[in-house]
Amino acid sequence: MRILLTLSLVGSLSLSALYAESGVLDIQWPKPNTKTLKPAIPYPDALKKGIKNTKLPVYIPSAYAYDKQMIVVAEENFYTINFILDGAMLVITGDKTYQESVPVDNAEFKAIMKASPAVEFILAEGIMSANFNRHGVNYSLSVMCDNPKEDARCTQNDFLKKIYNSLIMVGGRP
Repeated sequence: MRILLTLSLVGSLSLSALYAESGVLDIQWPKPNTKTLKPAIPYPDALKKGIKNTKLPVYIPSAYAYDKQMIVVAEENFYTINFILDGAMLVITGDKTYQESVPVDNAEFKAIMKASPAVEFILAEGIMSANFNRHGVNYSLSVMCDNPKEDARCTQNDFLKKIYNSLIMVGGRP
């Protein structure tokens, strides 16, 4: 399953690059928190090595920061980190690329942006997701459950709200 997930992520990135104009979003870097960037106990090698060249703030849930089983797929402008949970998988993605540019004075764009919440929780096809933007970067949290119709993590947004509220910046570089 891990290999399939990784291949599908990398494949979708490659295909989208073939069919659309793309660009990179500007980042407003936050002031670093030295407690999370240089913790007393080093983060697992998979995380440190995986994000060393990533040029966007990397966020993960504090409860899983030392999970040695995490799966990291990252490049300069994108990362995804998967956490295997009991009966579910938690995925956080950060992406500073875009596929289409819209002028900020466009009326339709203004209406959409005005209506957008800071974080949006969505249940679709048995996957609970939270989409948000920090520092000019698009982020997504998703939880996929083995039994999505009965597992509260995939039917209610409480689990993802806790995860969202526990995110810490663990790396990335300008």
